[in-house]
Amino acid sequence: MHFFFEKKSQIVNHHGDSINPDFAEWVRDFVSNFSENILVIIFILGLLIFLIMYVFILYFSRKK
Repeated sequence: MHFFFEKKSQIVNHHGDSINPDFAEWVRDFVSNFSENILVIIFILGLLIFLIMYVFILYFSRKK
């Protein structure tokens, strides 16, 4: 006798609550309407901000 369990995949956020599928679809549609150039610019700006903050943290945390 074999028992088969059906595994349901469910997207959860870091709080453990289910993500509203309608909202997730709206976000996906909203982001997919952006052109590829805008998405690349947003990514590069985010990367630059991250690197600048990293350098500032290193600079201000050094011992004098």
